Amino acid sequence: MCKIKINLNKKIRIMINWREFDRMIDEMFSFPMSNRGWDKKTFKSPDGSISYTYMSRGFGLEPKNDDVELLKHKLEVAIEKQEFEEAVKLRDEIKSLEENKEKISELQAKLDECIKKQDFEKAIEYRDKIKALK
Repeated sequence: MCKIKINLNKKIRIMINWREFDRMIDEMFSFPMSNRGWDKKTFKSPDGSISYTYMSRGFGLEPKNDDVELLKHKLEVAIEKQEFEEAVKLRDEIKSLEENKEKISELQAKLDECIKKQDFEKAIEYRDKIKALK
């Protein structure tokens, strides 16, 4: 992607393949942040005048599964903005996740096992069951 040439005159010339660079950027950011170990959180001040988004990725670590905490934060924001229809949806999602937490954990363990064994057909079934419970 990047070539570095050094002249005898001690000038450094960097040649960048911009198409490759653009492809890499698109690949990195064209998916939901919850995938591939990325974690994205947006925080807002109580009056809503300031907000910032924090994105992180734990390399070599399993992605954290804090969906409930993220949903609770979104619920608080929706209540502050008086978006009660959104708050109802978030409340129901939180309740569903909390009720199905054990079952989701079991299915996730089975899914990981299938992926290790490269039994992708069975992995698809477990993935779909997990999505249905969430």
